[in-house]
Amino acid sequence: MKKLSLLICLLCAAIATSAAPKSDATYQSIRQQYRAGRISADSVVSLALYHKVYDPQLAEQCLKLVNTPRADMELGVLYAFSPEFAKHSADGLKLLQRAAQSGQNEANCYLGLYYFNHKDYSKAKTYLDACHPQYGIGYTALGSMYTSGSGVKQDLAKARENFRQAALKGYPRGMALYGFNLRANAGGAIDYPDSFFWLYIAGDLGDDAARVTLFLPMRGENRGDSETAQQAFTALQFIQKTQSGKKIQNEPIYRDGFLQSLKERENAAEQGDDWARYYLGSMNYNGDFLNQNYAQVLHYYVPIAQNGKLPRNVLAVVNQRLAELYRDGKGTKADPVKAERHTRLAAHYGSLPAYKTAEHITD
Repeated sequence: MKKLSLLICLLCAAIATSAAPKSDATYQSIRQQYRAGRISADSVVSLALYHKVYDPQLAEQCLKLVNTPRADMELGVLYAFSPEFAKHSADGLKLLQRAAQSGQNEANCYLGLYYFNHKDYSKAKTYLDACHPQYGIGYTALGSMYTSGSGVKQDLAKARENFRQAALKGYPRGMALYGFNLRANAGGAIDYPDSFFWLYIAGDLGDDAARVTLFLPMRGENRGDSETAQQAFTALQFIQKTQSGKKIQNEPIYRDGFLQSLKERENAAEQGDDWARYYLGSMNYNGDFLNQNYAQVLHYYVPIAQNGKLPRNVLAVVNQRLAELYRDGKGTKADPVKAERHTRLAAHYGSLPAYKTAEHITD
Protein backbone atom coordinates (compact mmCIF):
# COMPACT_ATOMS: atom_id res chain seq x y z
CA MET A 1 0.00 0.00 0.00
CA LYS A 2 2.84 2.40 0.85
CA LYS A 3 4.51 1.63 -2.48
CA LEU A 4 1.26 2.33 -4.30
CA SER A 5 0.85 5.64 -2.47
CA LEU A 6 4.42 6.62 -3.33
CA LEU A 7 3.85 5.72 -6.98
CA ILE A 8 0.69 7.86 -7.10
CA CYS A 9 2.57 10.79 -5.56
CA LEU A 10 5.37 10.45 -8.07
CA LEU A 11 2.87 10.32 -10.95
CA CYS A 12 1.07 13.41 -9.68
CA ALA A 13 4.36 15.25 -9.36
CA ALA A 14 5.34 14.25 -12.89
CA ILE A 15 2.00 15.44 -14.27
CA ALA A 16 2.29 18.76 -12.43
CA THR A 17 5.84 19.23 -13.67
CA SER A 18 4.87 18.53 -17.30
CA ALA A 19 1.78 20.77 -17.09
CA ALA A 20 3.67 23.81 -15.79
CA PRO A 21 5.78 24.46 -18.93
CA LYS A 22 2.69 23.97 -21.12
CA SER A 23 0.71 26.52 -19.07
CA ASP A 24 3.61 28.96 -19.14
CA ALA A 25 3.99 28.57 -22.91
CA THR A 26 0.24 29.13 -23.38
CA TYR A 27 0.35 32.26 -21.25
CA GLN A 28 3.37 33.64 -23.12
CA SER A 29 1.63 32.98 -26.45
CA ILE A 30 -1.53 34.82 -25.34
CA ARG A 31 0.54 37.63 -23.85
CA GLN A 32 2.57 38.10 -27.04
CA GLN A 33 -0.52 38.09 -29.26
CA TYR A 34 -2.22 40.67 -27.04
CA ARG A 35 0.82 42.93 -26.80
CA ALA A 36 1.27 42.73 -30.59
CA GLY A 37 -2.37 43.73 -31.13
CA ARG A 38 -3.32 40.43 -32.80
CA ILE A 39 -6.05 39.68 -30.24
CA SER A 40 -8.25 42.07 -28.27
CA ALA A 41 -8.68 42.47 -24.51
CA ASP A 42 -12.04 40.70 -24.77
CA SER A 43 -10.36 37.82 -26.59
CA VAL A 44 -7.85 37.50 -23.75
CA VAL A 45 -10.74 37.28 -21.28
CA SER A 46 -12.45 34.67 -23.45
CA LEU A 47 -9.29 32.58 -23.56
CA ALA A 48 -8.95 32.94 -19.79
CA LEU A 49 -12.48 31.58 -19.37
CA TYR A 50 -11.68 28.69 -21.71
CA HIS A 51 -8.72 27.68 -19.55
CA LYS A 52 -10.45 28.49 -16.25
CA VAL A 53 -12.02 25.06 -15.79
CA TYR A 54 -8.78 23.14 -16.21
CA ASP A 55 -6.13 25.63 -15.15
CA PRO A 56 -7.38 28.44 -12.85
CA GLN A 57 -3.86 29.79 -12.34
CA LEU A 58 -3.41 30.23 -16.10
CA ALA A 59 -6.79 31.98 -16.23
CA GLU A 60 -5.66 34.31 -13.44
CA GLN A 61 -2.49 35.22 -15.34
CA CYS A 62 -4.45 35.99 -18.50
CA LEU A 63 -7.02 38.13 -16.70
CA LYS A 64 -4.27 40.18 -15.11
CA LEU A 65 -2.96 41.07 -18.57
CA VAL A 66 -5.85 43.43 -19.29
CA ASN A 67 -7.51 46.26 -17.40
CA THR A 68 -11.19 46.31 -18.35
CA PRO A 69 -14.40 46.04 -16.32
CA ARG A 70 -15.06 42.62 -17.83
CA ALA A 71 -11.61 41.38 -16.82
CA ASP A 72 -12.16 42.81 -13.32
CA MET A 73 -15.45 40.96 -13.09
CA GLU A 74 -14.08 37.60 -14.24
CA LEU A 75 -11.03 37.87 -12.00
CA GLY A 76 -13.35 38.85 -9.16
CA VAL A 77 -15.46 35.75 -9.81
CA LEU A 78 -12.33 33.60 -9.82
CA TYR A 79 -11.16 35.03 -6.51
CA ALA A 80 -14.55 35.18 -4.79
CA PHE A 81 -15.89 31.75 -5.74
CA SER A 82 -13.00 29.40 -6.57
CA PRO A 83 -11.64 27.30 -3.67
CA GLU A 84 -8.14 27.58 -5.17
CA PHE A 85 -8.19 31.33 -4.48
CA ALA A 86 -9.92 31.36 -1.09
CA LYS A 87 -7.24 33.65 0.38
CA HIS A 88 -8.08 36.24 -2.31
CA SER A 89 -11.85 36.32 -1.66
CA ALA A 90 -11.71 39.86 -0.23
CA ASP A 91 -9.83 41.01 -3.34
CA GLY A 92 -12.47 39.30 -5.45
CA LEU A 93 -15.21 41.26 -3.72
CA LYS A 94 -13.39 44.54 -4.41
CA LEU A 95 -12.90 43.65 -8.07
CA LEU A 96 -16.58 42.80 -8.46
CA GLN A 97 -17.58 46.08 -6.83
CA ARG A 98 -15.21 48.00 -9.11
CA ALA A 99 -16.60 46.22 -12.17
CA ALA A 100 -20.18 46.99 -11.11
CA GLN A 101 -19.33 50.66 -10.56
CA SER A 102 -17.74 50.73 -14.03
CA GLY A 103 -20.99 49.63 -15.64
CA GLN A 104 -20.47 45.85 -15.77
CA ASN A 105 -24.00 45.12 -14.59
CA GLU A 106 -23.52 41.36 -14.49
CA ALA A 107 -21.06 41.93 -11.63
CA ASN A 108 -24.08 42.88 -9.50
CA CYS A 109 -25.37 39.33 -9.93
CA TYR A 110 -22.13 37.86 -8.65
CA LEU A 111 -22.10 40.31 -5.74
CA GLY A 112 -25.62 39.17 -4.94
CA LEU A 113 -24.49 35.54 -5.02
CA TYR A 114 -21.48 36.36 -2.86
CA TYR A 115 -23.63 37.91 -0.15
CA PHE A 116 -26.26 35.19 -0.50
CA ASN A 117 -23.57 32.56 0.13
CA HIS A 118 -22.45 34.56 3.16
CA LYS A 119 -26.05 34.80 4.42
CA ASP A 120 -26.22 38.58 4.15
CA TYR A 121 -29.59 38.44 2.43
CA SER A 122 -30.33 42.14 2.57
CA LYS A 123 -27.24 43.01 0.52
CA ALA A 124 -27.83 39.98 -1.68
CA LYS A 125 -31.30 41.16 -2.68
CA THR A 126 -30.08 44.72 -3.27
CA TYR A 127 -27.49 43.55 -5.77
CA LEU A 128 -29.74 40.93 -7.35
CA ASP A 129 -32.50 43.47 -7.87
CA ALA A 130 -29.94 45.65 -9.65
CA CYS A 131 -28.99 42.95 -12.13
CA HIS A 132 -31.74 40.37 -12.50
CA PRO A 133 -33.82 41.98 -15.25
CA GLN A 134 -30.94 41.28 -17.65
CA TYR A 135 -29.28 38.08 -16.46
CA GLY A 136 -30.54 34.56 -15.90
CA ILE A 137 -28.16 34.05 -13.02
CA GLY A 138 -29.85 36.90 -11.12
CA TYR A 139 -33.34 35.55 -11.72
CA THR A 140 -32.16 32.12 -10.57
CA ALA A 141 -30.66 33.42 -7.34
CA LEU A 142 -33.81 35.43 -6.55
CA GLY A 143 -35.91 32.38 -7.28
CA SER A 144 -33.82 30.40 -4.81
CA MET A 145 -34.31 33.10 -2.18
CA TYR A 146 -38.10 33.04 -2.63
CA THR A 147 -38.04 29.23 -2.53
CA SER A 148 -36.31 29.07 0.85
CA GLY A 149 -37.58 32.35 2.28
CA SER A 150 -34.01 33.59 2.76
CA GLY A 151 -34.07 37.37 3.20
CA VAL A 152 -37.57 37.58 1.68
CA LYS A 153 -40.97 36.18 2.52
CA GLN A 154 -41.24 32.66 1.11
CA ASP A 155 -43.28 32.80 -2.08
CA LEU A 156 -43.20 29.74 -4.33
CA ALA A 157 -45.18 31.48 -7.07
CA LYS A 158 -42.57 34.27 -7.25
CA ALA A 159 -39.82 31.66 -7.17
CA ARG A 160 -41.40 29.85 -10.09
CA GLU A 161 -41.77 33.06 -12.09
CA ASN A 162 -38.14 34.01 -11.48
CA PHE A 163 -37.02 30.58 -12.65
CA ARG A 164 -39.20 30.97 -15.76
CA GLN A 165 -37.53 34.27 -16.56
CA ALA A 166 -34.10 32.68 -16.03
CA ALA A 167 -35.09 29.93 -18.47
CA LEU A 168 -36.06 32.46 -21.14
CA LYS A 169 -32.69 34.16 -20.62
CA GLY A 170 -30.97 30.87 -21.47
CA TYR A 171 -29.54 30.07 -18.01
CA PRO A 172 -29.41 26.24 -17.71
CA ARG A 173 -29.65 26.10 -13.91
CA GLY A 174 -32.71 28.37 -14.00
CA MET A 175 -34.25 26.18 -16.72
CA ALA A 176 -33.69 23.08 -14.60
CA LEU A 177 -35.19 24.65 -11.49
CA TYR A 178 -38.19 25.86 -13.51
CA GLY A 179 -38.62 22.32 -14.84
CA PHE A 180 -38.45 20.89 -11.33
CA ASN A 181 -41.07 23.40 -10.14
CA LEU A 182 -43.39 22.49 -13.01
CA ARG A 183 -43.02 18.82 -12.20
CA ALA A 184 -43.53 19.16 -8.45
CA ASN A 185 -46.57 21.44 -8.23
CA ALA A 186 -44.40 24.15 -6.65
CA GLY A 187 -45.85 27.64 -6.99
CA GLY A 188 -48.47 26.51 -9.48
CA ALA A 189 -50.07 23.53 -11.17
CA ILE A 190 -48.12 20.54 -12.48
CA ASP A 191 -47.27 20.93 -16.15
CA TYR A 192 -45.46 17.84 -17.43
CA PRO A 193 -45.08 19.02 -21.06
CA ASP A 194 -43.32 22.26 -20.09
CA SER A 195 -41.38 20.48 -17.35
CA PHE A 196 -39.98 17.94 -19.82
CA PHE A 197 -39.36 20.69 -22.38
CA TRP A 198 -37.24 22.90 -20.11
CA LEU A 199 -35.48 20.03 -18.37
CA TYR A 200 -34.40 18.65 -21.74
CA ILE A 201 -33.07 21.99 -22.95
CA ALA A 202 -31.30 22.55 -19.61
CA GLY A 203 -29.70 19.12 -19.88
CA ASP A 204 -28.66 19.73 -23.47
CA LEU A 205 -26.95 22.95 -22.35
CA GLY A 206 -25.03 21.08 -19.65
CA ASP A 207 -27.13 20.87 -16.47
CA ASP A 208 -26.42 17.35 -15.22
CA ALA A 209 -29.19 17.32 -12.59
CA ALA A 210 -31.70 17.93 -15.39
CA ARG A 211 -30.12 15.19 -17.48
CA VAL A 212 -30.37 12.63 -14.72
CA THR A 213 -34.00 13.56 -14.08
CA LEU A 214 -34.72 12.55 -17.69
CA PHE A 215 -32.60 9.38 -17.30
CA LEU A 216 -29.89 10.74 -19.59
CA PRO A 217 -26.19 10.15 -18.82
CA MET A 218 -24.29 12.96 -17.17
CA ARG A 219 -21.88 14.82 -19.40
CA GLY A 220 -19.68 16.77 -17.03
CA GLU A 221 -18.40 19.09 -19.78
CA ASN A 222 -17.48 21.67 -17.15
CA ARG A 223 -15.52 19.47 -14.79
CA GLY A 224 -13.81 21.62 -12.21
CA ASP A 225 -16.66 24.11 -12.01
CA SER A 226 -17.99 24.00 -8.45
CA GLU A 227 -21.63 24.42 -9.48
CA THR A 228 -21.44 21.57 -11.98
CA ALA A 229 -19.65 19.38 -9.45
CA GLN A 230 -22.42 19.96 -6.91
CA GLN A 231 -25.07 19.21 -9.55
CA ALA A 232 -23.30 15.99 -10.44
CA PHE A 233 -23.11 14.93 -6.79
CA THR A 234 -26.81 15.71 -6.29
CA ALA A 235 -27.67 13.86 -9.49
CA LEU A 236 -25.76 10.75 -8.38
CA GLN A 237 -27.63 10.78 -5.07
CA PHE A 238 -30.88 11.10 -7.00
CA ILE A 239 -30.01 8.06 -9.13
CA GLN A 240 -29.14 5.94 -6.11
CA LYS A 241 -32.31 6.83 -4.20
CA THR A 242 -34.99 6.93 -6.87
CA GLN A 243 -34.01 5.53 -10.24
CA SER A 244 -32.45 2.15 -9.64
CA GLY A 245 -33.97 -0.23 -12.19
CA LYS A 246 -36.48 2.33 -13.48
CA LYS A 247 -37.05 3.41 -17.08
CA ILE A 248 -38.09 6.86 -18.27
CA GLN A 249 -40.85 5.25 -20.39
CA ASN A 250 -42.68 4.36 -17.17
CA GLU A 251 -42.61 7.90 -15.80
CA PRO A 252 -45.49 10.42 -16.14
CA ILE A 253 -43.06 13.13 -17.26
CA TYR A 254 -42.24 11.00 -20.31
CA ARG A 255 -45.76 9.79 -21.14
CA ASP A 256 -47.55 13.06 -20.43
CA GLY A 257 -44.64 15.43 -20.87
CA PHE A 258 -42.97 14.16 -24.03
CA LEU A 259 -45.16 11.76 -25.98
CA GLN A 260 -48.44 13.64 -25.68
CA SER A 261 -46.88 17.02 -26.45
CA LEU A 262 -44.53 16.02 -29.28
CA LYS A 263 -46.94 16.92 -32.07
CA GLU A 264 -47.69 20.25 -30.40
CA ARG A 265 -43.95 21.05 -30.26
CA GLU A 266 -43.55 20.11 -33.92
CA ASN A 267 -46.42 22.41 -34.85
CA ALA A 268 -44.93 25.23 -32.78
CA ALA A 269 -41.57 24.76 -34.50
CA GLU A 270 -43.16 24.91 -37.94
CA GLN A 271 -44.98 28.09 -36.92
CA GLY A 272 -41.70 29.78 -36.02
CA ASP A 273 -41.12 29.03 -32.30
CA ASP A 274 -37.31 29.01 -32.01
CA TRP A 275 -37.34 27.36 -28.57
CA ALA A 276 -39.39 24.47 -30.00
CA ARG A 277 -36.96 24.32 -32.92
CA TYR A 278 -34.01 24.11 -30.54
CA TYR A 279 -35.72 21.39 -28.49
CA LEU A 280 -36.44 19.19 -31.52
CA GLY A 281 -33.19 19.98 -33.31
CA SER A 282 -31.19 19.03 -30.25
CA MET A 283 -33.05 15.74 -29.82
CA ASN A 284 -32.32 14.89 -33.45
CA TYR A 285 -28.66 15.88 -32.98
CA ASN A 286 -28.16 13.85 -29.80
CA GLY A 287 -30.42 10.91 -30.66
CA ASP A 288 -32.30 11.44 -27.39
CA PHE A 289 -35.97 10.36 -27.47
CA LEU A 290 -35.92 10.79 -31.27
CA ASN A 291 -33.70 8.94 -33.74
CA GLN A 292 -30.54 10.82 -34.69
CA ASN A 293 -31.25 12.66 -37.94
CA TYR A 294 -28.83 15.35 -39.08
CA ALA A 295 -31.07 16.50 -41.93
CA GLN A 296 -33.71 17.31 -39.30
CA VAL A 297 -31.09 19.11 -37.21
CA LEU A 298 -30.42 21.38 -40.18
CA HIS A 299 -34.16 21.83 -40.73
CA TYR A 300 -34.66 23.12 -37.19
CA TYR A 301 -31.32 24.83 -36.51
CA VAL A 302 -30.83 26.86 -39.71
CA PRO A 303 -33.81 29.18 -39.04
CA ILE A 304 -32.61 29.68 -35.44
CA ALA A 305 -29.20 30.79 -36.69
CA GLN A 306 -30.79 33.07 -39.27
CA ASN A 307 -33.15 34.67 -36.72
CA GLY A 308 -30.49 35.17 -34.04
CA LYS A 309 -33.17 35.79 -31.39
CA LEU A 310 -32.43 33.10 -28.80
CA PRO A 311 -29.94 33.80 -25.97
CA ARG A 312 -26.30 33.99 -26.96
CA ASN A 313 -25.26 30.74 -25.26
CA VAL A 314 -27.97 28.87 -27.18
CA LEU A 315 -26.96 30.48 -30.47
CA ALA A 316 -23.36 29.48 -29.73
CA VAL A 317 -24.41 25.81 -29.48
CA VAL A 318 -26.59 26.01 -32.61
CA ASN A 319 -23.87 27.56 -34.74
CA GLN A 320 -21.16 25.27 -33.40
CA ARG A 321 -23.24 22.21 -34.30
CA LEU A 322 -24.11 23.61 -37.72
CA ALA A 323 -20.40 24.20 -38.34
CA GLU A 324 -19.75 20.54 -37.54
CA LEU A 325 -22.48 19.31 -39.89
CA TYR A 326 -21.27 21.46 -42.78
CA ARG A 327 -17.63 20.63 -42.11
CA ASP A 328 -18.19 16.85 -41.94
CA GLY A 329 -21.03 16.60 -44.47
CA LYS A 330 -23.56 15.27 -41.99
CA GLY A 331 -27.13 15.51 -43.29
CA THR A 332 -25.94 17.63 -46.19
CA LYS A 333 -23.08 18.04 -48.63
CA ALA A 334 -19.88 19.24 -46.97
CA ASP A 335 -19.54 23.01 -47.29
CA PRO A 336 -16.31 24.49 -45.87
CA VAL A 337 -17.52 28.06 -46.45
CA LYS A 338 -20.66 27.55 -44.36
CA ALA A 339 -18.65 25.63 -41.77
CA GLU A 340 -16.26 28.55 -41.41
CA ARG A 341 -19.12 31.07 -41.21
CA HIS A 342 -20.93 29.15 -38.48
CA THR A 343 -17.69 28.59 -36.57
CA ARG A 344 -17.13 32.34 -36.48
CA LEU A 345 -20.74 32.95 -35.48
CA ALA A 346 -20.40 30.40 -32.67
CA ALA A 347 -17.24 32.16 -31.51
CA HIS A 348 -19.02 35.53 -31.69
CA TYR A 349 -21.79 34.19 -29.43
CA GLY A 350 -19.32 32.91 -26.86
CA SER A 351 -18.32 29.38 -27.86
CA LEU A 352 -14.73 29.24 -26.66
CA PRO A 353 -13.82 26.04 -28.59
CA ALA A 354 -15.19 27.70 -31.73
CA TYR A 355 -13.19 30.84 -30.94
CA LYS A 356 -10.01 28.81 -30.72
CA THR A 357 -10.79 27.06 -33.99
CA ALA A 358 -11.60 30.31 -35.77
CA GLU A 359 -8.43 32.00 -34.54
CA HIS A 360 -6.22 28.91 -34.95
CA ILE A 361 -5.16 29.04 -31.30
CA THR A 362 -3.57 25.96 -29.74
CA ASP A 363 -3.34 25.06 -26.05
